[in-house]
Amino acid sequence: MVVLFLLAALLQEPVSSTLYGSRFLTGKVGGSVTHQCFYSTTPANKHDRKYWCKESGSGVCYTVISTTGYTSKDHTGRVSLEDIPQNGTFSVTLTGLKKNDTGTYRCGIGVTNRALYVSLNLTVSADARAVGPTELVWGQLRGSITILCPPGDTQGGEKRFWCKLGRTGCILIADTNGYVGRSYEGRIVIIPQESSGAFKILINDLKKEDSGLYRCGMGRLNGQDSPWVVALQVTTASTLPKRPKFLSGTVGGSLSLKCHYDPKENYEKKYLCRWREGSCLLLVDADGFVHEAYEGRIQITSNDQERGTYTVVMSHLREEDAGWYWYGARNGHAEHTSSVKLRIQKAVGK
Repeated sequence: MVVLFLLAALLQEPVSSTLYGSRFLTGKVGGSVTHQCFYSTTPANKHDRKYWCKESGSGVCYTVISTTGYTSKDHTGRVSLEDIPQNGTFSVTLTGLKKNDTGTYRCGIGVTNRALYVSLNLTVSADARAVGPTELVWGQLRGSITILCPPGDTQGGEKRFWCKLGRTGCILIADTNGYVGRSYEGRIVIIPQESSGAFKILINDLKKEDSGLYRCGMGRLNGQDSPWVVALQVTTASTLPKRPKFLSGTVGGSLSLKCHYDPKENYEKKYLCRWREGSCLLLVDADGFVHEAYEGRIQITSNDQERGTYTVVMSHLREEDAGWYWYGARNGHAEHTSSVKLRIQKAVGK
């Protein structure tokens, strides 16, 4: 079965801030499409009716299928709906596509088809490009995530990018040319994976508004070389404590950074790196590495596996040390990271 997914844009009305999904779908005559919707896992959303309906010329939206067990006669035998409340997702698959399936649909939650919903346009054509499914990634509020982006069809030397699907296209978040969106300053890194063409996205200090649909790719932002879509769900009920985002030090003085990680995980490396323009320069790690520019003034002084903490001490501080730093712990491809911004003040009387 050929499954075709959305690539174009995400529709989020102000009223539907807890529900998001694809705005455009393209399918091939005789093929199939699967539309995925993502919702906040509140008790009401989990247990309420989910529906998929098609709008008429008069604006009335006629139900195609819903979780009450209803399926329209025109779609019997070729439409299915799967709801996974624990993941906050439901998906509708429509098979045996026909030309007249083209139209505007709603994916929604509620007892009526005018309740919480997002609209999408389905276009059925003679030929359409098949792409992979949307990957669901979970993150905790104030936590961090690691996303592995598959290699694209372009040359490995082209820029990699991460963008968020919006009303009018994909809004650039960060790329390997050094661009980082203002709201992601200090909290996103893109790491190319050598010659494979694949790359890794690290994001920390997750916020509720980070939930949504994203795309990672290579080359042109609006190209179709790597149309791979990720749905990020940020849980609002977080087990992670709030930690200071800023630390202050004085020129010539020293300061201590206490870094946290999950003590249940067997992390192979703990480190501190300096963040600049979407990349992070390794300064020190628990295996004894120290960057030559920081020799004699940075070290990891303790590593408490039982409590999941390690401490980095920086001394002989300079004005140019001001900026963003990341402390992290790596386990295979997965990394737990946190960021902090250092503010360096001149010594009093100098």
